[in-house]
Amino acid sequence: MNWNDAAEDLLNQVLGQTPYPVREETETRLRGMAEGIAEDEGKQRVGVETVILAWVRGTPEALKPDLPRLMDKFGLDPNEYRHLLE
Repeated sequence: MNWNDAAEDLLNQVLGQTPYPVREETETRLRGMAEGIAEDEGKQRVGVETVILAWVRGTPEALKPDLPRLMDKFGLDPNEYRHLLE
């Protein structure tokens, strides 16, 4: 599965905020989720929106309240993704 540059950049930003001991496992999990979502949607390439969806779905419930702050930090508007966070 192909990834566009912006999707790779976002994944790397997310991983940069992930504790080192679980970073590799998190990368494997998020890549698999994003590629599965893209395939389910009939896409040939993983884009930013797909990474965001995988990131939100893959974040443990206890950490989800911090996602809007991280989205803002990454230059994303958390209000655009409010529906994913509820």
